[in-house]
Amino acid sequence: GIISEITLYKEQTMGYIIEHFAHAIPSLTHAEKHVLYYIESNLEKAKQLSLTAMAEANNVSTTTIVRMCHKLGLEGFTELKFFLKGIENEQLPGEKNPLDRYRTDISNTLASIQLEEIEKIANEITHSSRVIIVAVGLSKMMGEYFSKLFMQVNKTTIYVYESHIIDILTNMLEPKDMVIFISSSGETKTLTKIAEKVKYKTRQTLAITNAPDSTLANLTEYSLSASVQRITFAGYDLTARSTLVMLIDLLFEVYLKNN
Repeated sequence: GIISEITLYKEQTMGYIIEHFAHAIPSLTHAEKHVLYYIESNLEKAKQLSLTAMAEANNVSTTTIVRMCHKLGLEGFTELKFFLKGIENEQLPGEKNPLDRYRTDISNTLASIQLEEIEKIANEITHSSRVIIVAVGLSKMMGEYFSKLFMQVNKTTIYVYESHIIDILTNMLEPKDMVIFISSSGETKTLTKIAEKVKYKTRQTLAITNAPDSTLANLTEYSLSASVQRITFAGYDLTARSTLVMLIDLLFEVYLKNN
């Protein structure tokens, strides 16, 4: 219906907040989703609202908002406010021309990675029994793309993107599995939480991110990261994801040549 189409549109055009909490959205009620989308669309105003004022603005109870915070993995409304105040509404690049920015990002990325490192990761994939790819939010598209590349060359691959499956990932792991996490920011809570657990089950882990010094990159044995400028505008994350696809393509080409 119309409501489901609007919800789908909102999730497809998600900003930073929706992407950050993408793992929890399926568990939210309609009223809780409404509050989250309100915050996304009115970020600066939401930073200033008290719990009572937030509830009045959305015509919901304060309990609904507190319950939403808990489902998002936060202690409560106070932690939500702290999170919101840490977000800059606009973070524009020094280079206003997007073509120049993309040229710079791609050039910096290619200059920062070594073929030897990619070959080492490709070798780990070759000797793994299965490849398990984990991605949420906007990175889900890259996860599906990467898994299909492996499937077409008959490499046993599992693509995980649903939160309830991610939560039990460690129970699914076998000794020779290779686990690959894909995240633009490298700070997605769902992924950093499970990566912390996975590292005690297998050393064969890889993070593909747009942030070389991210939490996720530091939790995995291997890391392939692009050097890109983080761009947000009116609360929407416009940071390039194409660099993640470039890293995936490079890794897959090296893997294929080695095999």
